[in-house]
Order: sequence, then structure tokens, then C-alpha cells
Amino acid sequence: MNGLTKTAAESRRKILEVAEGPGPFLIAFHRRPDGDALGSGLALKLWLEGRGRRAEVVNSGGVPDPFGFLPSADRVLLETPPDLLGCTAFVLDTPVVSRAAVAEGVLERAALVVNIDHHPDNTNYGDVNLVDPSASSVALIIYELLADTGELSAAISSLLYVGAMTDTGGFRFGNTGARTLRAAAELVALGASPSGLANAVYGEQPLGRLRLLGMVLSTTVTELDGKVAVSVLTERMKSDAGSTGEDIEGMASFGRLVAGVEVALLLREEGGGVRVSLRSKGTVDVNAIASRLGGGGHKAAAGVLLDGPIESARERLLEAVAETMVGEDA
Repeated sequence: MNGLTKTAAESRRKILEVAEGPGPFLIAFHRRPDGDALGSGLALKLWLEGRGRRAEVVNSGGVPDPFGFLPSADRVLLETPPDLLGCTAFVLDTPVVSRAAVAEGVLERAALVVNIDHHPDNTNYGDVNLVDPSASSVALIIYELLADTGELSAAISSLLYVGAMTDTGGFRFGNTGARTLRAAAELVALGASPSGLANAVYGEQPLGRLRLLGMVLSTTVTELDGKVAVSVLTERMKSDAGSTGEDIEGMASFGRLVAGVEVALLLREEGGGVRVSLRSKGTVDVNAIASRLGGGGHKAAAGVLLDGPIESARERLLEAVAETMVGEDA
């Protein structure tokens, strides 16, 4: 296990102390949850329930594909029950509290907010903050928090494994290190199935999604001397493919497979705006690019919402990419 700073060790102690309370507990995370947010949140729920506490996971958007198979995914609530207002809230994988997928005012009314995250731009909004940008995933932080309790079931271990697996791109991204792989091995020893979970996440794709992926890839072009790949996803494409467009975050990474590309961009229509997913092979800090435009994330994966239409958003984005890349080369 990684060495802890004095602040991190104190935060862990406080969080475990909070978990000893009677509850109930509210667990929330960001909108459009990924495998890390869902896996971490559901794992914490099952761990608290195993200790006799009531814990509810709330996300206004529900559970997107392909994560419906996760243990207790069918128990995620769309709204906060009235009797949970004013209780202790755990907010996971959410750098800014306003991005949590709960109704306005819910977290403001919480008796205590525990903020657990690995985003470098986290604003430390919690009453207790455990923020570790060096961690590959929140699932890794939760695992290290709970490992010594001896209360990690096979279901909890599977949830945390999914979180670590998906936030490292199947242990392929640059944030994969010995710390993550040690934790993954320990989770396997506790009952997580690498092949079964990888197949459930990556190997059971709806036909509509594969059709949509083909359409997205057909739009891919390179810019900035071949260093940037740009792909587009429109509402019309989703309709033609017969897909809702759920779980499209994985599509953003395909542009990185193009030889010579350092940054991949996926621009997709969302309401009247354009949501952009930025992915890097690690040489370019896409969090810096997204931050210039009002978004955020990690060095290798970030996002931002821009005004439409797509062409104007594309121009702004490429300008920001070019300026950032020039600054990094200077």
C-alpha cells in the first residue's frame, strides 16, 4: 500500500470514524457515471450495509450501459428519499460539488459531506476531504481505505475491480502502475473475476452501439500536423444507428489509436451544446486544455461542454489544443 501523508492518514481515520456512526448515509457521484463512480459508490454501499447501516446510492441519471450487471445496480435511486435529507453524504469522483447528480440543495442540507476523489482540480468542498490525484481511480482509494477492515466480500471486490479496470482503460492507460496492479491482484484474490468482469464491460456490446461506433469512426480526421484526431457524434447518427448513445466515453479513446496522434477529441451534440471528450496518450495535458474552456478532468482524460454548433465548437477547441501544445513544447 502506498505511503500516506499525514493529512491523508487523518482523513482516512475521520472517514472510518464517520462510517461507525448510525447512518443513514447518502452516496452520490457525478452525472453520467462511469465504471469508477458506480463501482466505488456501490462498493461503499454494500460495505456500509454489511456493517448494519442504511446506505443509498442516488444518481439522477440512473445506471448507463453496460453497468446494469453490477451488484446492486438495480438499487440506485433517481431521487433522494426525504428521510435522507440532512444525513451524512459521501460524494465520490466529483471534483466540484455542483457536478454531483443529486437535486439542488441536497448536499447543502447534509449534516456532513465526505469528499473522496482523485481529480487534480478537486475544490476540497467536503467537511472531510480525501483527495489523491496520484490514484488511478476512486476505486483504488476506496479499496485502500477499506482493505484493513477485513470486510470486503466478493461482490464489493468485483465492484472495486471494475472501477480500477475502467478508469485505466483495462489497465492500458498511463495511470496504470504497481499500486493499481497490486490492488487489482488483491481484489482478484478476494473474488473478483478478471475475465468475467472484462467481458461484461467490454465484450457484451449492443449491435446499435457498434453501428454507432462505426459511424463515429467514419468521421475521424486528423488535424495539427496529424497530432490530433477529431471525431463527431450527432443526434442523427444515434437515431440512424438505433442507439441511445450511452456509454460513449469509450469511443473517445479510439482516435488515440491513429499513428502519430497525441490527442483524440470526440465532439457530440447534447441539447443545444457540444460535449467534448478529450483523451491524450500522456504527452499532452488535456486537463489543461479543458480547463481553458471551462471544463476539467485528468491529464490523460478530460471533458468540457461548449456552445454549439459543432463547427464553431471545433474551431475553439482546436485553437485551445494548439495553444496548449505550443506552450508545452516551449
